[in-house]
Amino acid sequence: MLRDADLEGLHRPAGPASGQRPAGSSRGPAGTGPTSEPTAGADGTVRERTFCWLAGATGLLLVVALAPLLFLSGRPLVVFQGATLIACSLFAVGLAGTAIMRSHGVERRWRLLLSSGLLSTLIGAIYWSFSWATAEYISLTLGTRDALYLLAPLLALLGLLRIPTRPGDRPAGQRGPPLDHEDGRHAAAVVVALDSLVILVSMFLIAWVAVLERITTSGMSGWPFVVALAYPISETMLIVVVILLMTFRRPRNGRAMGLVAASLLFFAVSEAALVHLAVRGRFEIDDTSLYWVGIVVGPPLLGLAMVVPPGSARRRPARRDRGGNEDRSLWAHAYLPYLPLGVATLFVVVPAARGDALQGLTLQLAIALATLVVIRQMLTVAQNTRLLAGLRAAQRGLRYQALHDPLTGLANRALFTSELDRAVEEHQASGRPLVVLFCDLDEFKAVNDNLGHGAGDELLRAVAGRLSGAVRQEDLIARLGGDEFAVLMRDPADDPRATGEATARRIQEAMRPPFQIHGHQRAVRVSVGVAVADAGVPVASTEDLLHRADQAMYAAKNHRRRRARRTARRGSPQSARR
Repeated sequence: MLRDADLEGLHRPAGPASGQRPAGSSRGPAGTGPTSEPTAGADGTVRERTFCWLAGATGLLLVVALAPLLFLSGRPLVVFQGATLIACSLFAVGLAGTAIMRSHGVERRWRLLLSSGLLSTLIGAIYWSFSWATAEYISLTLGTRDALYLLAPLLALLGLLRIPTRPGDRPAGQRGPPLDHEDGRHAAAVVVALDSLVILVSMFLIAWVAVLERITTSGMSGWPFVVALAYPISETMLIVVVILLMTFRRPRNGRAMGLVAASLLFFAVSEAALVHLAVRGRFEIDDTSLYWVGIVVGPPLLGLAMVVPPGSARRRPARRDRGGNEDRSLWAHAYLPYLPLGVATLFVVVPAARGDALQGLTLQLAIALATLVVIRQMLTVAQNTRLLAGLRAAQRGLRYQALHDPLTGLANRALFTSELDRAVEEHQASGRPLVVLFCDLDEFKAVNDNLGHGAGDELLRAVAGRLSGAVRQEDLIARLGGDEFAVLMRDPADDPRATGEATARRIQEAMRPPFQIHGHQRAVRVSVGVAVADAGVPVASTEDLLHRADQAMYAAKNHRRRRARRTARRGSPQSARR
């Protein structure tokens, strides 16, 4: 915007209150609490079709406003600039006024705050047109009156912080891997702080190299010096705030945020050009082209940001690729802080490639930025390593759950069968002996029927504990289902059958003492079948060995029953009389 000059100066409309953030930005820092989605017609936006017409009209207006700069000069250029600036400013004010009239509550408040820049631009355009239409050579001197134009960026900042956001969105937590523990939350806070510093230092480095360094070495002093510094710094801070909002809060209206960011960039270009003209001293009107481009393009973009609808996709049913779109949004969100970093790097690398030595504050800012990036990347590596360790632990947990019985903690049928397959393959390849024991509880159904399933579960856990104490540490114990258990013994000493039968006896002895189940003592017996695979009795397949063990278990169970019946007959009264 053209500001007042002492006697001979350009009056330029206030630096953008362009900090405006469209409806649909996200929860902003400091005082932007979440708000509900606005109702149709109350958020200041227009229909998609209407917006397309407005965008087309804006493009046509900008072409008409900028194309003559290629062939006009002198007084005709000044007149034309004044007319186009007034036209673009009126167009932007009209859009903003429409949005304000159509909005309510918080939607109206942030638009009112951001519209201050458009009004100051319009005032500056009128002043320019009537004051400098006859000027051919101009010198710009910034004074105390120009400080009044800093009110617009301040109001714009307040407008940004008042923009409503989606309730429940917290993208700031997505800056790093999701860690739920206290250390993870602290690490996420550090990541947010580092990313914010990277953005801030990057933007300040850009502003320093582009314009601030020239101001500090120009010899300006007093109010002109303060105002000259304040203009680009205010615009830089507005851009920083917009990037921070887009990085750490998911905007409700992404298109509006994009237009706000674009308008801010054009306003910042005009600010930088204005300060260069002030430092330069006497200049021709033809030298204002860069300033003019920024100040003509910025207001219409800011006006469009106030009326742009959230997007037609919002009114369409969810599409199948919604997850893919969300993933792309997260990637863009994650890399947004590195956009200003990339631009700042170019501002340092390009002069260095030309042979210009880095020195002074430029060198210090470059070192500080590199340090921040290194620390950020080290933290990222640490977080990713931690996340990988967590994922591996989770995978181990899932594998354990998939291969172990949840009630007893013993191996389940899948793990037992897999290990038995490997053991049988080793036996067939090298003759390595192995023993399989099948165990079945004889009184389990009575416990379940009389005391309930809870008592049955407690009994199974107790049986698992006694089984673990009766076998070798290297043996694999599994619960196959119900009240059936199995034991796999690899390398069962010199005599596999003797070792297996001895283990079966230890299991039976371990089960002999009564179990204390829900306050009741229950005697539970176990039938154990032993199947051996060795050089003398080879096995053809896993199924063959399992069948042998199963048959042996049923033989043991039948033998126990016959013995129990004989014992019962001997102890009956009729036997006693005989």
